[in-house]
Amino acid sequence: MLKSRTILISVILLFSFLLNAQDLRVTFTASGASSTVDSVKATNLRTNNSVSLPGNDTLYLELNTGISELSGSGKNGIVFPNPCSGTATLIFPSIETGTSILCLMNLSGQVLVRISAEILKGDNIFQVSLSKAGVYLISFETGSGISGFKIICTETLEGADQISYKGTMQGNKGPIKLKDQNIYRLGYASGDIILYRCRGGVHTTIITDSPDVSKNNTVEFVPCIDPAGKSYAIVKVGTQTWMAENMAWLPKVMKPDTGAENLKFYYVYDYNDTVVSAARNNPNYIAYGVLYNWPAAMNTTTRKNNTMEFQQAVCPQGWHLPSDNEWKILEMSLGMSQADADTLYLRTSGDVGMKLKSTTAWPEDTLTSNLSGFTGLPGGYRNSHDLFGGRYKYSLFWTSTPSDTMSWYRCFNFNERGVYRMTTLWSQGLSVRCVKD
Repeated sequence: MLKSRTILISVILLFSFLLNAQDLRVTFTASGASSTVDSVKATNLRTNNSVSLPGNDTLYLELNTGISELSGSGKNGIVFPNPCSGTATLIFPSIETGTSILCLMNLSGQVLVRISAEILKGDNIFQVSLSKAGVYLISFETGSGISGFKIICTETLEGADQISYKGTMQGNKGPIKLKDQNIYRLGYASGDIILYRCRGGVHTTIITDSPDVSKNNTVEFVPCIDPAGKSYAIVKVGTQTWMAENMAWLPKVMKPDTGAENLKFYYVYDYNDTVVSAARNNPNYIAYGVLYNWPAAMNTTTRKNNTMEFQQAVCPQGWHLPSDNEWKILEMSLGMSQADADTLYLRTSGDVGMKLKSTTAWPEDTLTSNLSGFTGLPGGYRNSHDLFGGRYKYSLFWTSTPSDTMSWYRCFNFNERGVYRMTTLWSQGLSVRCVKD
């Protein structure tokens, strides 16, 4: 009867596993301005769960951290290391002595090893030896219930598949020492978008991906450093490379009740003084950067030609303030139609606003996916009535393209899927994102 129950549970475990995606292995290689990927922060944009790891290590994307216990005491065992290089240790806690049955299976459902062992109260140790690289299942049955575990083996070794009982942690002579090893895992379901924030030296590159196979990501690091020495995260979207955070260069700071259309003005949201060092310590500066009027964004008080495409303006060397047309290129690369791109006010085709907005910092019910990695944040604005507004609800960005006595800008709204294209007065304080030359 016990054997029949074990076979039944093994089938259930196998079926449960096959319903889920096999763990994917993701690695990273540097190119460009850095020869190494020093660190990676991976975030599942659906769940906002994240994990940080050294850039030379491996990330495992898994639907869950192992096959869940189906019944029993509710106490889970540990398989370590997992993934392993041919040998793993299973430590299983038991609240009583008794008979246990372990079955090792491969993914075709074949039982490779079946053993019976008399376990003791405490942490029982089993050593599992695997002859081939692959994914395996272990069912563990005691009088208290049944548990299931998944083991990943990364190397093919000589010898036979084996499970051997080593006693308990307390009673085992010459206790097994577990090798120090960090396994970096992130929950993943098919179709989820993973955002990788990769750092190499002072440079940061963002990649978004929805992988369906194990892969290596080549991370191109691109210098994007302002005159004060701040290095900005970047992201490639279509054929363009953009800043993935707001411009924060702050040579001066003004109170919101001062402004003009023909002089440079720099603002920090909710900061009401003129001390640059204090403004740089303001949480809104740290989170959202600087709000520039258009002359400050253009870094000139001289009106620019409408046909000029590349204006370095306030941007770092090798970067420039994007024109209205360059914003259209970005929007269309994410699914906006040409007709919508040329239209005024809200354009909704392609849900481009959702793809450009960060999945954090906005209100809880915000329509956002950040599929592009652009990571638009709700930094608000300084309006022509000398007031700050819109923080947590709006992202507004200057273009380099004037329109008569005003200039074009873009706006993301927390409760809209699309992107607004409009003009506004040069005295307004808006955020800046730069695009690579």
